[in-house]
Amino acid sequence: MDDTLNLAVSELIERADNNAKITIAECEGLLNMIPKFTQKHSLEETRAFLDYLGSPDENIRIIHVAGTNGKGSVCSYISSVLTKADYSVGLFTSPHLVSLNERFAIDGKPVSEGVFVEVFVEVLRRVAEYDENDYFPTYFELLFFVAMLLYDVYPVDYLILETGLGGRLDATNVVRKPVLSIITEIGYDHMEYLGTSLEEIAAEKAGIIKTGVPVVFFDKRKETSDVIKKVALEKEVRAICVEDKNIEDVSFTGDEGGNKCIAFSYKSLYDKYADLRLATWALYQTQNAAVAVTALEILRDSGADISELDIREGLLSAKWSGRMEEMRPGIYVDGAHNIDGIQAFLDSVSRISCEGKKHLVFGIMSDKLYKDIISMILKSGLFDSIYVTILESDRSVSMSDLKIAFEDSKDELGIIGLPIKYYSNVRDCITDVITMRKSGDCVFAAGSLYLVGQIKSAI
Repeated sequence: MDDTLNLAVSELIERADNNAKITIAECEGLLNMIPKFTQKHSLEETRAFLDYLGSPDENIRIIHVAGTNGKGSVCSYISSVLTKADYSVGLFTSPHLVSLNERFAIDGKPVSEGVFVEVFVEVLRRVAEYDENDYFPTYFELLFFVAMLLYDVYPVDYLILETGLGGRLDATNVVRKPVLSIITEIGYDHMEYLGTSLEEIAAEKAGIIKTGVPVVFFDKRKETSDVIKKVALEKEVRAICVEDKNIEDVSFTGDEGGNKCIAFSYKSLYDKYADLRLATWALYQTQNAAVAVTALEILRDSGADISELDIREGLLSAKWSGRMEEMRPGIYVDGAHNIDGIQAFLDSVSRISCEGKKHLVFGIMSDKLYKDIISMILKSGLFDSIYVTILESDRSVSMSDLKIAFEDSKDELGIIGLPIKYYSNVRDCITDVITMRKSGDCVFAAGSLYLVGQIKSAI
């Protein structure tokens, strides 16, 4: 372990031993130091440290979820339904929008700051005691270990475990025997790590499939579905596909309290569910909900006591922050950040009625296909004005590159007169949009979950 990191860890542990109050911000500060001093470990190394923690995964019923888009939403829907069915449910997802403890939830609520800090320090203590080639986990590996120890110390009936990146080599893939694997929609993202073709990306996601563990997946593209089916056949496991054609009767409506929601029907493996409702106006969530329903049916096959009423009430009560979330009346934020995600976002925007004008707040990371995404946004013709902002991250696209991308796309598409304003920070950008919008106008934000988090912090 690097001396600087070692000192920071030792000081935090010592303060905890002296009963000093440690904040979640201090934990995050230490986490942010880690990328400078360590790099990703092999699955064998990760598994070895998990065993040092006592192999907590072997005492937990784990639902393992991978995919490009929709992972967090599927996790949220399953968690909400299982909670309605009177199970205690743990949830480990990433990234967080505002606070680290958002990544760790029990029964749909983030664990307290005190619980997070307690387990975080204990994992650091175990790392400091671990005598194996100067080992220190990466940022994500450390949080994964926190999750595994947390749900061992605070037991749950089910733990829904979302991969961080990919699947095959993801730290979460060291769990030995989940009860179910789920692969959501697969598309282009993180190509520098996962491959440049959809088949290569699908193979990485399908790496979570394990012998004897059924897998539910969303059947969007033949080339990705064929890869998943092939891996499932090789592992001799049941593969259950969820098809878009079985989602019908989609409409925008309201619940009994007058809140906005989507109604739809879904023909599942065993039944047809009519008039299912989701507390969102994001059209793409019908697909994620369908995946969740199918996964819940597989769990029911294995003995889980889940009723149709649990499914209906659980889906409607589920909330997943940052996915076409209406933060305030007429202000929607969505974490879409890749081609498929942006297309789904635009499809939803096109269906949302607005008395006045539609404005877009946009910010994106440089490792995304931002030029193609900007072209898609402009080509859609959905927005009357666009507010472009730099994100508070070293990975943000620069101001100059954003201006070039927007101007080049406008020229290529022959767009004249569309107002585009640029901002050096999210706070000034969202403040300006909210201040200038008129009654009946709608504001949408998309491009990055980091943008969503920074807007939440600003307003």
